[in-house]
Amino acid sequence: MTTQELFSLKGKVALITGGRAMYGKGATLALADAGADIYLASHTIESAKEFVEELKREKGVKVEAIAFDQGDIASIENLVQTVIDKAGRIDVFVNCSRILPHGHGGTGWEEDPEAMDDGVRINTSASLYMNQLVGRQMISQKSGSIITFGSMMGLIGIEENNYGGNPQMAAGAHGHIYSLDKSGVTSWVRHAAAYYGRYGIRVNALCPGGLRSDRTNPVFEKEYSKHTMLGRLADGDDIKGPIALLASDAGKYLTGLSIPVDGGYTCE
Repeated sequence: MTTQELFSLKGKVALITGGRAMYGKGATLALADAGADIYLASHTIESAKEFVEELKREKGVKVEAIAFDQGDIASIENLVQTVIDKAGRIDVFVNCSRILPHGHGGTGWEEDPEAMDDGVRINTSASLYMNQLVGRQMISQKSGSIITFGSMMGLIGIEENNYGGNPQMAAGAHGHIYSLDKSGVTSWVRHAAAYYGRYGIRVNALCPGGLRSDRTNPVFEKEYSKHTMLGRLADGDDIKGPIALLASDAGKYLTGLSIPVDGGYTCE
C-alpha cells in the first residue's frame, strides 16, 4: 500500500465522543479528512446540528449525531448499540469526552467526597465502560482501533507558575479527579492493549498539552509556553496528525502507547 492509502479511512466507521470542541473537534476533522463515516456522540442532537452540517458540506463525508449522556449507563449502552445497528461495525473509537460534575462544593485540593465520587463515576468508570462495549464489537470483528485521551498533566506534576496569573485556574489545576482520571489512562492503555492485541485490536492514548483558544488566559499562555520546546501552546491542527496515524493502518503496529502531544513539555 502507498502511504496515502495507509492513512485512508474510507469505508471505515468511526465513533467519537467529545468531538465538537477543543481537541475533540480537531480529532473529528481528522477522521473526516481521512474519509471515515462518523458517528458523533453529543449531549443533544440540536447542539451538534451546526457542526454536523458543516462536516457534510465541507468534507463530503457521512456524519450523524447521536445524543448521549456520559453520566447515564443506559445512554452509553444505547449510543454504542445504535452505531452497531446502523453501521454493523465500529472500526475506530475516539474517546475524548470529559464531564465536569456540578452540584457539590469544594474546588481543587479541597474537593468534597461526593464531587470526587461523581468525577470517578462519570469520567473514569463510565469512560472505561464505553471502551469495553466498543471492545466487544471489535472482538467480533477481530479488528479496531481505540484511541482515548489522557493529558500531559497525567504524566507529570503541576508547574504552579503557569497558573499564577489566574487564581481560579490555580485552584482547578489541583483537582484530584483530573489527575486520577488522566494518569489512569496511561496505565489502562497498556493493560487493555495486552488483552485486546490477540483480537487484532489496538489501544492507544494521546496525552495533549495546553491548547490555545479564545478562552486562553494570556498569562497562562506566556508561562506555559516557556516550558515547551516549541515555545507555544497547541493550535487546532496539532492533534490531527496523531489521530490520523493511530486511527488508520498507518499505525497498525502501534499499540499500548501514551503519546505526549505537548510541544516537548514533558521532555524537559
